[in-house]
Amino acid sequence: MSKAGKIAAVCAGVLVVGLALGAAGFALGGVKGFDKVSEKHSWLGGSPGERVVYAEGEPGFDAVEVTGNASVYLVTEKYFKNQNWLDKNKLLSATEADIAGENQVVIIKGEKVPDPQISLEDGVLRIYAKEKKANISFNFSSIDVTPKILICCPDKEYSDFSVNVDTGDIILGGVSYKKALLETDTGDVSAKEAKGEEQVMKSDTGDVILSGTFGKTQIKVDTGDIKLAGTFTKGADIQSDTGDVILKAKAGIDAFDLDLRTDTGDIVIKENGQKTIVLDDESPSFTRKGSGQLFKIDVDTGDILLSFN
Repeated sequence: MSKAGKIAAVCAGVLVVGLALGAAGFALGGVKGFDKVSEKHSWLGGSPGERVVYAEGEPGFDAVEVTGNASVYLVTEKYFKNQNWLDKNKLLSATEADIAGENQVVIIKGEKVPDPQISLEDGVLRIYAKEKKANISFNFSSIDVTPKILICCPDKEYSDFSVNVDTGDIILGGVSYKKALLETDTGDVSAKEAKGEEQVMKSDTGDVILSGTFGKTQIKVDTGDIKLAGTFTKGADIQSDTGDVILKAKAGIDAFDLDLRTDTGDIVIKENGQKTIVLDDESPSFTRKGSGQLFKIDVDTGDILLSFN
């Protein structure tokens, strides 16, 4: 056998042995290093994990701006002191939540994830969470996760919320604001029990969920559902490439002008719990003149389901 042939044979033998040992290791307890990852980062596995939790107190702020790579939570005390909500979002223990207070920024992250940069200037709280690429070796022994940033908001009206993150959810709870621009590439955008005069919400991959009282509203989703409930005083402009749009309005149907279209899906309208309009033909559309507050919904693939009192 030639020298080159011998080298090729040896390499092939090493590869076969390596794959066999890897399969045996997986069968005996999983890929080497994965348990340590689960222990280190509690939100990756069932075991309590090592993590970094700290809070930075900031003087009163009137606006918030967050960029980078993080899940962001802008909530009032009603939320960050509610253990059921904290458990659902995998944030803080009861003891940690008791320590947290209004005007504090709580950072929850893996040990190797860089600390976010936090500053306050002219009433604007600015946070930059540096993106750190996932570091995954062949045996999965090292994984960096997205940090979670909990901003504990006093109960007042804020001038502006601006959050633009690459990967992470954006969650608002119980807050009031004049203007909000919330955008994530991969993650959900949610505002519950909120009150906003103007909001723009975007997600490339993820759901958008709103409940409360809202003025001018613009929503764009590439892949994900859009779920709205409450009072919309100035209608909405909604676009979705793939996903359903579901509205439960507190007002009657006459409160809105409707301009609805879906390429692939149904349009269903309910009034007082009864279906009054069902359009299930090819590329259905529907328009209706009401009070002048326009609800414009444009969907490529998905249903439009509207419910009015």
